[in-house]
Amino acid sequence: MTDYPEIAARFARDTAGHKMTVLHDDGLYRHLKFMNPEHGSIGAFQLITWPYNLVVKTGWTFHFDIDATEDMFEVFRRTARTGEINPGYWEQKVRAGRDEIEGYEPDLLKWEIATTIAQWMRDDLEVRVSAQAQKLGFTPAELKTTPGIRKELARQVRQEWRTANRQLREAVHDHFFSDFADYNIEYEEEAHRALHDFSYRPEGDDSEYPYYFADWHEWQLKDFTPGFLWSCYAIRRGIDLWDAARKPAEVAA
Repeated sequence: MTDYPEIAARFARDTAGHKMTVLHDDGLYRHLKFMNPEHGSIGAFQLITWPYNLVVKTGWTFHFDIDATEDMFEVFRRTARTGEINPGYWEQKVRAGRDEIEGYEPDLLKWEIATTIAQWMRDDLEVRVSAQAQKLGFTPAELKTTPGIRKELARQVRQEWRTANRQLREAVHDHFFSDFADYNIEYEEEAHRALHDFSYRPEGDDSEYPYYFADWHEWQLKDFTPGFLWSCYAIRRGIDLWDAARKPAEVAA
């Protein structure tokens, strides 16, 4: 996932009307607090900086450091536009709080399963078309070169293919997503167990291997946590408010 509109909208709601309070300001040593006075601690966050370091406290705490840039505000200004975040780059700079950066995401599991099923069914259609071609006496070369033959053969096997497609999807649904499933895929360990245990062989199928998720260990089932993303938005918003508060003084000078 590369876009986080739900977190951005949530952050906007949580921080509407926030005001900045400067608790400490001595060059690169800053302690800034942001909150809506009417909401108290709800949605409040703090930014604390010293040379080469920044800590954001939002209910979650992340400590960023980088040796190359003394003013950490400049790092975040340079690597994301106003109102935007760059979590893929910023996560590399987290020194403390790394366990809170990523978490298991069930929606990614569902996407991987759906993508795999779609590939299985594309492959199955090709197998059925090839088998039908052989049954009717077409050679592999003729199947490739005869105009319209593949489309016609696909039409002939489509009903059986659709039935197989439906049965496979039902088997997957019953195993992973049914109310009666043996697994709760909202939890990562349960999802792993479900993936490991899944095996499906269509009735009458005599192929060597059943359907199973052979490469699920390579799937990306984690994404940035809401807490980390919210904190990234807090950093960028806090810096924007800090810059806006300082601009009149700089112009007057």
